[in-house]
Amino acid sequence: MTAECHILASPSVSDDVREFIRRHMPDGDFRRIVIKPNWVRHQVAPEFPIRALVTSPLLIEAVIAVCLDRYPQAESLTVADVPLQSCRWDLLAEQCGLAEMAERCGRLKRPRVRFLDLRRERYVLRRGFLSRDVAGPEGDPRGYRDVVLGRESFVDPVSDPQGRLRVSDYDPARIANSHRSGMHRYCIAGTILDADLVINMPKMKTHQKAGITGALKNLVGMNGEKGCLVHHRRGRAGRGGDEFPRDISFWIPLQARARELLQKRSRFGYWIGRFAWAWIKAWTGIRTEGRRENLGKRFYTGSGSWYGNDTVWRMVYDLNRILRYAPRDGGTLATRPQRAYVAVLDGIIAGEGDGPLQPLPVETGVVAVSANPFLVDMAMARMMGYDWRKIPLLANFRTLGDPEWSAIDPDRAQLSWDGRTIIGIMSLPVLHPFLAPPGWKGHIEL
Repeated sequence: MTAECHILASPSVSDDVREFIRRHMPDGDFRRIVIKPNWVRHQVAPEFPIRALVTSPLLIEAVIAVCLDRYPQAESLTVADVPLQSCRWDLLAEQCGLAEMAERCGRLKRPRVRFLDLRRERYVLRRGFLSRDVAGPEGDPRGYRDVVLGRESFVDPVSDPQGRLRVSDYDPARIANSHRSGMHRYCIAGTILDADLVINMPKMKTHQKAGITGALKNLVGMNGEKGCLVHHRRGRAGRGGDEFPRDISFWIPLQARARELLQKRSRFGYWIGRFAWAWIKAWTGIRTEGRRENLGKRFYTGSGSWYGNDTVWRMVYDLNRILRYAPRDGGTLATRPQRAYVAVLDGIIAGEGDGPLQPLPVETGVVAVSANPFLVDMAMARMMGYDWRKIPLLANFRTLGDPEWSAIDPDRAQLSWDGRTIIGIMSLPVLHPFLAPPGWKGHIEL
């Protein structure tokens, strides 16, 4: 079977881009179509602009137009994601032009185009504490369905009786309800599982915990409950964990343990701890903001934000298998794919440095389309100046065991660049030597 990835060099969304996407969309009688962009969070600082943070609204609208033309039989077209729990949906919609796009699409009589925030829980961040936000939409109108993996979960080999699995700023007891040896549960949005076709629209960015975030990692946004998304294992490397490197500064693990102890128990203690941490950072020179001049050796690399993270890729692989094989009603995985899939990568303006939440913008000017997420992400890594073989999320691709997605030879894969055939991932050009996330710097570059 020949796997392909098509790349178009385009500095902006144009008629050529729409025709390029239309030409490489799958054939089929699709009635329920879901477009899954990257809407991770609203812009919180001008240094990390919205255009480098989320999928281009112009590209999303181009894909909507292609779907309306390509699949006239479609009964519903939904654009949906699960942003961070603390994301301000109103600000996100205003900053990235989502409100105007929704208004334009709302004039269509058929099919109905909907824009959904699929979060099951929303929180407001106040002085370091997350408070439940009961206002606003109630999440996915189609509800949520548990998909349960047993020992076939990729997380299972690193699960232990000591309960080391962690999700940043989340109660370990709740994590244990979803992940423990022999049982691994994910809470998947019904809108996603009900789809006949899922169009995955990731943003070309770096990622603290995974190295990069593309088609594979973007599926985190179909899970409605954060406690299912394990990020790392508590402790240093070599001592049963992958939260920190062996040579991490003494202060960082100490801060992490104090934060875990106090954040859910004592507001006063947590505020005192924050003050002490601010003083320690100033005294030791540890940086926590992703501006270019701060991304040096003394940058904060906690919570699995380094090249030795051996947990997050496993969770991402679970989600990709779920998208492929989970039935509409959830439960356990089927033996055959349950829905069609295609990835449309937004690399028009990409993000480097301390991604995914503090990306520095890079104008790369590319759009890529493929039915294989590994090819998209390997090609993306190469164009960013990274070696995909050094990134666990990509280097372990054969372990996924998918008869289509894993059955590729990256050195012989067929790609097209502006219509010109290229053989092999390493034959693609490097568009820009991307600044790696601080914990990955010097470990994934070509």
